[in-house]
Amino acid sequence: EVTSIAWHPLYESVFASGGMDGTLIYWNIGPKGSEEPSARVPFAHDMAIWDMKWHPAGHLLATGSNDRQTKFWARNRLGSHDGLEEEEEEDELLKDEMELGNHVGIVIGRRGATIIAMQRSTGTKMYVDQVRRVLQIEGTTKQIDVVKKRVGALLDRVNEGA
Repeated sequence: EVTSIAWHPLYESVFASGGMDGTLIYWNIGPKGSEEPSARVPFAHDMAIWDMKWHPAGHLLATGSNDRQTKFWARNRLGSHDGLEEEEEEDELLKDEMELGNHVGIVIGRRGATIIAMQRSTGTKMYVDQVRRVLQIEGTTKQIDVVKKRVGALLDRVNEGA
């Protein structure tokens, strides 16, 4: 669901959109553009992007979100691949679950800090079902394995202290 949009100040076929899930998407819909996004930044914010504004020169985009953060985005220089991750061979999104038992609160963390930090660092989406006491994970096989390893280590540390 789109929550904000900003047209580029210089190129009338270029715009950026922000989503309810915190995803930032760049578009170029002109004659040489495409109906597909030019670039996608999943988890740009932890919550909905409610506002965005381009710098008048068009080289920076500022976004504001319910996560109480303002972020500034700049494009890479031509030919630069800094900050761009290699495409994963296996990019199919899967869903999995992990039993939490009585440690639901530990995985969520204070004000959701633990689960939010883990989502950012792994690039996954997670949801804790407090009734069933399970962690629901959405991501690639590699991402899900990383989450399970980290959460498992966290639960092991908690159990050792008990």
